[in-house]
This record gives sequence, C-alpha cells and structure tokens, in this order.
Amino acid sequence: MGLYCTTTSLAILMVGTTFDSATTSLADKLIIHAENEVNKWLSKRYEIENFNTTSTAVPPLVTSLTETLAEGYMYQRMARGGKEALAQAKTLIDQALTNLKLISEYKLDLTDSSGNVITDMSNTAYRVLSNQEQYTPTFNEDDSLNWEIDPDKLSDISDERDS
Repeated sequence: MGLYCTTTSLAILMVGTTFDSATTSLADKLIIHAENEVNKWLSKRYEIENFNTTSTAVPPLVTSLTETLAEGYMYQRMARGGKEALAQAKTLIDQALTNLKLISEYKLDLTDSSGNVITDMSNTAYRVLSNQEQYTPTFNEDDSLNWEIDPDKLSDISDERDS
C-alpha cells in the first residue's frame, strides 16, 4: 500500500479488472515502482520528504500522476501481448512522465489541496543559477566526421616558426 496511491484507487480506475489476491499483490508492487519514479522526478525540484509524512500532505497532482503511472504499469504487466492494453499502458505512462518532466523543468507547478503553489528548492542552495540549454556552442563546430586534416598543416607550422 503506497502513500500517493492505493490499490483501492487503482481498482476504481481500472474498470472491469478484478482485484483478486494476485492482482492486488501486483498492484501493490507497481504502486511502489510508480511512487519511486514520481519521487525521482520531483526530487529534482522539491524536498519530497515533505510529501511523505501523511497522505493529506501529498499534493493532489502527485496523487493523480502516481495513479496514472501505476495504472499504466498495471496494463503493461497484464497485457500478455495484447496490443490494445500495451497501447493504453504506453499512453498512460507517457502522460504521467510528460507532466513529471514539465514539473522538474519548472514549466509546471505543484499546488496543495487549497490551490496554493508549493514552494520548491529554487530559493535554496540547490538552485541552478544558470544553464547552457539555449547557448550556441562556442565555436559552432560541425560534426567531427566532417573534419579534415589541413593539407598545409606542416608548412603552416614551419612558416609560423620562421616568422
């Protein structure tokens, strides 16, 4: 049983799936996998130990993303080669991971249950002061496979020494 998501919430989302003891055990395991994945992405921006105190401390979007991810993992594991289930699994997993990436890149914020934006680590020592994401490379070099040796290299070196 996870903190962000439960087998009960998965049973509601996965209409038509019977949660017997084997399915519930699988769901418990995959909820842990989903929570670990969510924590991995959120830890880039938030102090996740603040979310791990009680279920009421978990931001609603974290619950939703974890449920979506765990549901995707369930369909993936239960597909047994079925293309529809695998496609549904991929859609759910991609949806969750896309949102987690947006959160980690500061393009999407987490809010608490009252709708207030949750403070992240941007004002702490963990803050990134700059990055090179939009920079043009210093020398704007092309692919190294296109590089050639200067046929006059040795004479250029010799000329430079003579001057």
